Amino acid sequence: MQIDDSQEQERRETVEEISELLAVVQEMGRRLANETHGTPYALVLELNELLHQARAKIEQIQASSPIS
Repeated sequence: MQIDDSQEQERRETVEEISELLAVVQEMGRRLANETHGTPYALVLELNELLHQARAKIEQIQASSPIS
């Protein structure tokens, strides 16, 4: 079905865009960790761990995409 193929393609593109966005945000998190000292550092590390988990989840979603 054309509609289903189109929707699947759009879904794949959205997942790819999220992946690219998370890569940029994750790099910003690494830079923030390098620039942060003192008490906020633990919060930055926690943020970076959450970003890593989100990126891993997106990779799982990409791997589970049906191949058209």
